[in-house]
Amino acid sequence: MLARPQTLPTLTMAPAERYDVVLDLSACAPDITVTLVNTLADGAMRDVMRFHVTSRGRGRGDSGVPTRLSRPETLRAEQAVTKRHFYFRLGRDDMWTVNGHPFDPARTWATPRPGTVERWRLTSDFHHPVHLHLARFQVLSRAGGTPDAGDRGWKDTVDLRPYEVVEILARFDGYRGRYMLHCRSLEHEDMAMMANFRVV
Repeated sequence: MLARPQTLPTLTMAPAERYDVVLDLSACAPDITVTLVNTLADGAMRDVMRFHVTSRGRGRGDSGVPTRLSRPETLRAEQAVTKRHFYFRLGRDDMWTVNGHPFDPARTWATPRPGTVERWRLTSDFHHPVHLHLARFQVLSRAGGTPDAGDRGWKDTVDLRPYEVVEILARFDGYRGRYMLHCRSLEHEDMAMMANFRVV
């Protein structure tokens, strides 16, 4: 949830990322067709959705996007009680790994306490949309700089690109127990590119 709406000409979305999008077609002439496209795909995967703008409803309506959406809390780096590093890579025997190890259900990589904030550094050798169960987080930095426009607000999945470093501040609210972080690309997820963490 964002504090204010953002006006963006394009939006990069990785698997499992979610956005609420409002398309403003008010400047379009009647009877025009507008196509929302996936610029990372070809063929049938390129055209996502088509809109036919009609002359109906061209008058001013009562719909609109408010200038203020919410008042979300902004996490700060100094709130973090610890730092952790997770790297997502292709390991030996062509296994997708987290911190150099394939998934082991008995292994726990982190033990955050309820209500705490931790600073996690995520790195990769490939494109991995990283998803955390239970925990919400905010992106602190991307490639050592400011987060991208799509990184703003509370998230549970972040688009981790090849040889990139993304730092997040994760808050562990909710219930104690075992959860996981994992890649949301189906091929990598199916090959168990995941790791456990336990909220204690």
